[in-house]
Amino acid sequence: MSVDIRWGTRTRLDGGIEERTLTLDRGHGPVPGLLWTKAGAAGRTPLVLVGHGGGGAKNAANILVTRNYLTGQCGIATLAIDGPVHGDRGPVTDTSHPAYSEMWRSPRAVDEMVADWQGSLDAALALGEFDADAIGYYGLSMGTMFGLPFVAAEPRVAVAVLGLCGVRGTSIDRSGIGRRLAADAARVTCPLMYHVQWDDERFDRESAFELFGMLSSPDKRLQSTPGLHAGVPTEARDTLQSFLAARVAALHISATAGVR
Repeated sequence: MSVDIRWGTRTRLDGGIEERTLTLDRGHGPVPGLLWTKAGAAGRTPLVLVGHGGGGAKNAANILVTRNYLTGQCGIATLAIDGPVHGDRGPVTDTSHPAYSEMWRSPRAVDEMVADWQGSLDAALALGEFDADAIGYYGLSMGTMFGLPFVAAEPRVAVAVLGLCGVRGTSIDRSGIGRRLAADAARVTCPLMYHVQWDDERFDRESAFELFGMLSSPDKRLQSTPGLHAGVPTEARDTLQSFLAARVAALHISATAGVR
């Protein structure tokens, strides 16, 4: 299958961040993305792929918070793409939209998004600006529903942050991917941190703990805070982002020093 990749020009943003648009087309329609790098970065840098939640987009507010920390403060490049029927790919801005439920009725929805992420990672690494040994993934809620299978399928992802997801609950009833998540969890072996909201109304709490237990990573950490699905405290998100930043930075230092 031929893949068409188009990069936009660099645009300077606040905080010393440079933005480039990416459009990936694997033959099923364009997949828009945004790549953010630190202006003046010397040499290859780590790269973190950031998956948005249901009703979000590549430039959703919480994505930009993650970008501002990882890229703006830590100098780690970040890349986000629109999920199916989200952002510039469709009408969904809220999970109550009929197109959101329709998305999950496609038996290929997860596999296609995994391939979209892999194609985007290929395109980014082909630029020669990023350390292929220091690739991370950050995605909660729908960012885990699509991201866990991606991490399971992609050995280049060396560390991950996942969570706000389980194998039972109303979101799983709608998507029908509980068995897929359970099967793919066994294939996830990279270091990771997993977040659970104690009072999550969309994913059954015990099933979220079960999914964490299914992950095969020998180095995995569980974080849980009180509150509903959308109520992740700022300090909890800070912990998740700090974990990811520290791990990809350590991988980059090891690779640069020839330790790995």
